Amino acid sequence: MPPLAPATPAASPSDADLIARVVAGEHGAFEPLVRRHNQRLFRAARAITRSDPDAEDVLQQAWLSVFRSLAQFRGDASFPTWATRIAVNEALALTRKRPPIAEVVDAASDISPGADLARAQLGALLETCLANIPQGHREVMVLRDVLELDTAETAACLGLSEEAVRVRLHRARAQVAAVVTEKLADHVGEIYAFDGARCERITARVMCNVLGARSL
Repeated sequence: MPPLAPATPAASPSDADLIARVVAGEHGAFEPLVRRHNQRLFRAARAITRSDPDAEDVLQQAWLSVFRSLAQFRGDASFPTWATRIAVNEALALTRKRPPIAEVVDAASDISPGADLARAQLGALLETCLANIPQGHREVMVLRDVLELDTAETAACLGLSEEAVRVRLHRARAQVAAVVTEKLADHVGEIYAFDGARCERITARVMCNVLGARSL
């Protein structure tokens, strides 16, 4: 009897399959949709609210709105684009109700001893750059460059023309470049720094060699 072929892993259900099951009354099928697109919606909300707690509140409300409106989803846009648009609208509505906040970027406090310091520093720099981009440009850059939506999807999410998306993205990237340049100028003296204990150690070795050579 020939050996049985290994079982092929079952493919994950598509968004369309899950949506159909939820609309048919299988509400548990909504969970994999949430898990699948949670990060995307959070990033969009975080870019607009500039606050983790506010973004989490927006995310919860957005998913409730998605669930309640799922029967009206016609597929004119992809489900992720449609859901992201809802999250963006929720985030914008929240920011209109609240006074502007002063965002303090301190990513270093979240770095664990075993974390990749370079990656954490890069994340802190990106956070600083995004914080310096005006509202209206920041969300365009996040949707295009962080979530990697195309121009049409970004325009649909934000209710903008594609030309407006291109203009705002160009300006946002220029502002980020300016912030990066400023940060580098502030810390240029730290690049390849060689002082303190390292300097003392090499100086001592050099002088030892120099004095040793004189005694020959």
